Amino acid sequence: MARLILIEDDDLLRSLIGRRLSAAGHEVIALADGRDLFELVEKVHVHAVLVDLGLPFLDGMSLIEGLRARGHELPVIALSGREEEHLREAVRGSGANTFIAKPFDPSELVHEVRRLLAA
Repeated sequence: MARLILIEDDDLLRSLIGRRLSAAGHEVIALADGRDLFELVEKVHVHAVLVDLGLPFLDGMSLIEGLRARGHELPVIALSGREEEHLREAVRGSGANTFIAKPFDPSELVHEVRRLLAA
């Protein structure tokens, strides 16, 4: 079982994704925004982070860049309702391991988490 941090500001989507990942055997720490992310990854052993790009307070790209700047190499999956090619490139440049556009098939997300954790 892996411990995952899910950062999604949409309450319903956060709940649905969290339940799907939990059903797949993962422990999910769900956050509505990323203000506590950096402190949390210092205190709790986490295997991966799933982060929406359009968040209040700190956007997802800033969170990803902040994790990498602090030396965290854990897998990061970026989620977004936008799917422009320049956005995919920017996400890769920020240090995310993968990008998944919303709406997505929940089984695709579970598969991607497994793939990244196995790497």
